[in-house]
Amino acid sequence: MTLPAITAMVGEQVAALREGAGVRALDAMGALGVRGRDRSTWLNGMITNDVRVLPAGRSVYAAVVGLKGKILTDVWVDAREDELLLVMPKDRLAEVSEHFDRYIVMEDVFVSPREVTVLSVQGPRADEATAGLAGRFFADRLGRGGQDLVLDDDTRTATFEALAQRIAAGALTVVSDEAWNVARLEAGVGVWSVDFDGNHFVQEAGITGRAVSFHKGCYLGQEVVCRLEMRGHVQKKLTALVVDGAPPAPGTPVMSEGREVGRVTSAAPSVTLADRAVALAMVKHAVVEAAGPVTVGEASATIVARPVP
Repeated sequence: MTLPAITAMVGEQVAALREGAGVRALDAMGALGVRGRDRSTWLNGMITNDVRVLPAGRSVYAAVVGLKGKILTDVWVDAREDELLLVMPKDRLAEVSEHFDRYIVMEDVFVSPREVTVLSVQGPRADEATAGLAGRFFADRLGRGGQDLVLDDDTRTATFEALAQRIAAGALTVVSDEAWNVARLEAGVGVWSVDFDGNHFVQEAGITGRAVSFHKGCYLGQEVVCRLEMRGHVQKKLTALVVDGAPPAPGTPVMSEGREVGRVTSAAPSVTLADRAVALAMVKHAVVEAAGPVTVGEASATIVARPVP
């Protein structure tokens, strides 16, 4: 099944994601299901956030990290009545499943892929736009509030039909990959495999505040994550930029006082800031803290906490 065709212009789609509610199918997302009597306590020892008392119908953002603290993937953990569902990129399912299997010893835990369809409704009106729909879990993917609809065979048809009615009534706007990318960059939100990957720590990816609990107890890789946090900072960090003119290509050097201090990871033309682009870059910590002017290629740029408030 598919969503209705996109009819709004890109600027209107971005405005819906920023001010209303926009919906997109996350075709690149899949899920692992964790079942068994010990699922909550076991998974709590495998990811960076706390799922020990996560009630059915609730969700939490987290990272799966290895022994050396590097990210294996980021995930949304959705609690169902009889399982914890880990929504992550499909291309991470096999490696993460193998990683998990190595650490199941005597626990009553079973990990397996789930056939699901993931739709995401993002924006400050996402709650009301998805009210009453099946498979609904909080997932703020663009920094302005949001809900994922995680659907299986029993819920897929009815939910697509309900969404089509709400789209026709103007409560929801179908958005393109292009609009989604602009909206996330205007909000300064990085994504796995584009802005950070398995070479990075959670602090470098800039997801610590959302993805890590420092009060949950032990988990795999915790020692490294906590040591980096206690040190105060990492050497480099994903940061947002506003760039004059056209968007720079990924890999474009970020320069400060004649020195290369980072590289662009993603960029797009802003639809909100006239004649400027929004970008993310992995930049040296000292330069991020100074928050001064930099250059990206030949263009002037500014380091910001969030390009569009």
